[in-house]
Amino acid sequence: MCHLLVNTIKFILYVILLVELAAKFVHHKIGIMARRTVRISLYKDKPEKFVDLLKSVLKQHENMGAASPLNDPSIIDMVLYKQRLEQAVLLREESEELRALAEAKMNEANVLFGRAPGQNINTPNTLYNLLETIKMFLKTRHMGEEESLSPFGFNVVVGTAKYAGRKKKTETGK
Repeated sequence: MCHLLVNTIKFILYVILLVELAAKFVHHKIGIMARRTVRISLYKDKPEKFVDLLKSVLKQHENMGAASPLNDPSIIDMVLYKQRLEQAVLLREESEELRALAEAKMNEANVLFGRAPGQNINTPNTLYNLLETIKMFLKTRHMGEEESLSPFGFNVVVGTAKYAGRKKKTETGK
């Protein structure tokens, strides 16, 4: 009985070994591997790359001529594609030119306002500087009646302070 049990165990181990070898052989021969995934980006959110891709597709189509797979009008109208691409590129170029002009105009306005880099309230003859002068003049002229600056558009907030000066710092610096 013991001899039969040993032979049965040997047989089971032999079958397991054969199954493992067969699995490795099949895996090697037919190349079983992880599921293949493919992603082809259209760059919709990157305008320059998007336009480059659109142009590249058209160029390849035109280079292939009659052999192009895109010649079937039941799939895609490449004449319409080319017209739309040319129109979109022209509009985009015009938009970029207008954006540059708009930014230049905004920079000019910011210089006049006194909001350009390097400018502050003390930059002479800027609107910021002139407005500060107006505020100080009216505040001085209407001392004690600062609320009367409100009709000019100033946001006047009148309050009372507990102390006439600043609080003294404690030893800890707080």
